[in-house]
Amino acid sequence: MKIELTKEKLAIIENDTQDDFLRMNQLLCDDVELFLLQEKNIKRTKKMIADDLQKIKEIYEAMIKNLSNVSSQDQVFYRGTHIAELERLKNKLKISEFLFFATEEKAKSDLPQDHSRAVLLQIKGNEEIPYLELENKVLFAPFAKIITLQEISDNEESSDYKTYQLILQQEKLEVLHPKRQEELYENILENTTLMCEKIKICMELDDENAVHYENIRKLEQLIAKHNFRIEQENYEKDTTEEEKQSDLDDIARINTELISLKDTVSQTFKKRMKHIKQIEEWKNDIITYLKSEFAQMQSQNSKQNGEEQQTQERASKEEIQFVSSGDPAVDAVKSECLENVAVVGTLLTNIKNLISKQQNHARIAEAMDSNYKALNNAFEMRNYAEELDSLVRAIATKIDTLSSKNEEELGKISKTNLQVSILLNYLNNAKAGVGKRITRFDEMNIIEENELKKEIAETIKNIRCEAELKKLTDDLDIIEEKSNIKKFFGKFTGRNKLDQTMLDQIHVRQTAIKKTFKAKMPLAYNYSIHELIAEIEMFIRENEDDELVAEEVSNLRKIRDILKKNFVIIDSKVMSIIDQKTGKNLPLASRKISKKELIEIDTYRFLNRYGYDKSYDQTEPEYQDTMASEIKRIVDYIKSSGIL
Repeated sequence: MKIELTKEKLAIIENDTQDDFLRMNQLLCDDVELFLLQEKNIKRTKKMIADDLQKIKEIYEAMIKNLSNVSSQDQVFYRGTHIAELERLKNKLKISEFLFFATEEKAKSDLPQDHSRAVLLQIKGNEEIPYLELENKVLFAPFAKIITLQEISDNEESSDYKTYQLILQQEKLEVLHPKRQEELYENILENTTLMCEKIKICMELDDENAVHYENIRKLEQLIAKHNFRIEQENYEKDTTEEEKQSDLDDIARINTELISLKDTVSQTFKKRMKHIKQIEEWKNDIITYLKSEFAQMQSQNSKQNGEEQQTQERASKEEIQFVSSGDPAVDAVKSECLENVAVVGTLLTNIKNLISKQQNHARIAEAMDSNYKALNNAFEMRNYAEELDSLVRAIATKIDTLSSKNEEELGKISKTNLQVSILLNYLNNAKAGVGKRITRFDEMNIIEENELKKEIAETIKNIRCEAELKKLTDDLDIIEEKSNIKKFFGKFTGRNKLDQTMLDQIHVRQTAIKKTFKAKMPLAYNYSIHELIAEIEMFIRENEDDELVAEEVSNLRKIRDILKKNFVIIDSKVMSIIDQKTGKNLPLASRKISKKELIEIDTYRFLNRYGYDKSYDQTEPEYQDTMASEIKRIVDYIKSSGIL
């Protein structure tokens, strides 16, 4: 029985403002750093949270009821957007917020005026993702996985914009025990005031660290100016001993201030992370609670065929309808066979998505001259999977020609179907153990993305190492080219000892950098794009005025811009990583530090900041997935079974 939506209910949802949906989407947001950025102008109360949670549930309930009335024929909706949002979506695995779409005409009117950045996003309404059509907009439900996002038209008629198709799949929603669900709701409301205070504190700490970071930058520029003056050719000749001592005292004082300031930044960052962790737990409670509420609604309004069967049917590239033959024995074998047809259809879809992701990774790597190469031969997988699809469909077609009189042949086909089903199920088991409760293709996607990030990290590391070695060689030349007269006076001023310390520390740096340069970065490491950008930003700020490494700085800027274009980057998160790296484990200035110690401390800070003190000596097994050969084994088994 279809459940009708009342006009009153639709009118209430229609009248919700853009700010109403913004508030609700912020509650649904699963990125805490992004949530903090969005919360700057909102002061939430317990009642506001309760009202927004209730409103989210009401909208989803309306969507579920609408799902019962959706026509079997897909409807197409559009969203006028810009290239930046498209690039963010390309690198997301799922969407946790309400998505807004409209008619094609309305979407085109929303396109940015700069048509070079305009993009039209297309989505088909179906029975997979709940959605709701209103007068001026179409809402798609939260908690959906991104299956495909690809260009579907070159728009030869109009070169103003391109059209991309977005295909989503419902996330698995779990119903909680009623008592646990009630506890979550009460905990969310109980902690609202506390969380608002913590959000405010985090924003204040961000502002505080921004000021500290600017002061650090100014002090480092000041030191650079002092060092530049000292390194001038006529410095020893034209500078009195009093002026030299004054310069050294200034450098020591500035270094002491820097150490103290960076320690403050580090402590502030640690304080902030404690608050962030509690905010994240609160946000997770909200999402867990709403997922449970949504799952209950789905359960109460589920359609007769069930969600799992619908997913399998849509995965098939060509539907094979089950028509009863009136013969129970034949129908039983046909049913077994159609299950395999549906699973193979899903397999083909997963392989196609993997190929799409690999091609996107290759495009990103090529743009920044990295050496990414896909670890899984998805094209070979697809060839065998297409052959397997033809075979299981041929089996299904053959069954239509049989009856219960063909008992021996039906038994043989049934036995083959069962073995194929077991082998297909085995294909879904993850191999490398990169995560818990993930499928084989989830694992492949994770590993492929990590291979891309590893190669990007390798490229960045090599550029930095080459630049640092070039700078250190130049420093050695400057020290070693000192005239004999300067070395003679250096015996009395103590400068020779400092020069020797500098030489020793240059050799320490060279050894560490060369070791890192030669080492290959491991695949079994959780590479962070935010950390890579933080390293680039630190290097650029420290070397942007150095003509010797101008080319390396330019190359790293290019990589940074490509990363920001292809990944979702939270600037405050990058800043936090920089704060942590520049203020990590710094010694406290509890006493006056000698010039020799300052030089050694600077080396320690440098090696720690860029990870030159890490060890890459460990060897790791080479990753090799066997999906293609496993699919081929199923193909060979069917061919050798003699049932076709």
